[in-house]
Amino acid sequence: MSDDLARDLRPAITRLYLALRRRAPIAGLSAAQASALSTLLVHAPLRMGALADREGIRMPTATTLVDGLINLGLVHRRPDADDRRAVIVELTERGRTTIEAARRQRDDALTAALAQLSEERRGQLAAATTALAELHDHLERATTAADASSN
Repeated sequence: MSDDLARDLRPAITRLYLALRRRAPIAGLSAAQASALSTLLVHAPLRMGALADREGIRMPTATTLVDGLINLGLVHRRPDADDRRAVIVELTERGRTTIEAARRQRDDALTAALAQLSEERRGQLAAATTALAELHDHLERATTAADASSN
C-alpha cells in the first residue's frame, strides 16, 4: 500500500507544483532562482552553505545562483560577523516584493482552482494538508539524520 501511494503521490505533488509555477511564473527567473528566493523569504538571513543545503545544491552552484540574484537586485550578501570566512545572504526589498507577489499570484491561482472542486473534495484536501505536513516533517528528519550520519 505505501509503495503504491508513494508512486502516485510524488508525481501528483510535482505536477501540482509545476502547474502553479506555469500559472504564475516569476518573470525572468529560473526555477532555481525562484526556489532560492522562496527559501530566503522563510529562512533568511542564511549562510551560503545553509542556502546550498536547503536547496540541495553544491556550494559552487549556490554561489553562481546568488551571483545571478545579486545582479538582478533581488538579494545581497555580507560577511558573517561570527565567522569572517562565511557569507550571509538576504533578500533585498525588491527581492522580498518579487517573491511575495509571486506567492500571492500562486495563491490566487490555487484558490480559483479549488473553487472548481466540490465541497467534499475541498474537505478531503483540507484533511490531507495535515498529513502532508507530517510527511514533510518525516522527510526532513530523515534527511537531517542521513546528513548527520555522513559527517
